[in-house]
Amino acid sequence: MLDLIHLEHKNISRLLALLERKLAAIQAEDEVDFRLIRDSVEYLGSYSEKYHHPKEDVIYLYYLEHYGDNGNIAKLDKEHEELSVLTEDFETTVDMILMDAVVPLDVFADQLQQFIRRQRDHLMFEERDVLPVIAKAFNEQDWLNVRERCILEYDDPLFGREVSARFRRLSEKLFEQA
Repeated sequence: MLDLIHLEHKNISRLLALLERKLAAIQAEDEVDFRLIRDSVEYLGSYSEKYHHPKEDVIYLYYLEHYGDNGNIAKLDKEHEELSVLTEDFETTVDMILMDAVVPLDVFADQLQQFIRRQRDHLMFEERDVLPVIAKAFNEQDWLNVRERCILEYDDPLFGREVSARFRRLSEKLFEQA
């Protein structure tokens, strides 16, 4: 199960790398496909909210219930909430641009940069400070107990067996850049 979390983090990192390239293009005043930015942010918001964060939350809550807090794990629920709000707000900004609202590019670039930074900081925090602690503490029975509480059967609409029509262009762009 921890391998699945690491894989999901790797996939999220691929999307963030794509967004970083879009940010560089904006800063260089090159033409940018804002729909790809929108698709990336939409995927991060919807996928994280429905599958990724809830799975992590089950693991973290189980850890807190059985092993106590190490000072970092209790912070994750708040971080997940903050990331959800940040993603929703940024998604609204991208939608405004796609509807031809006037949003200064420097303001948008700052928001995109903040979005990427917060997402990367969160991934690094989990990978560096949280997941190793859990991996060390959990035994086989802990993982079985956690698996019983998680939804593991779903098809990722972007990185799964079959890419949904909604994310096909984004998938093609990620494949080109791999």
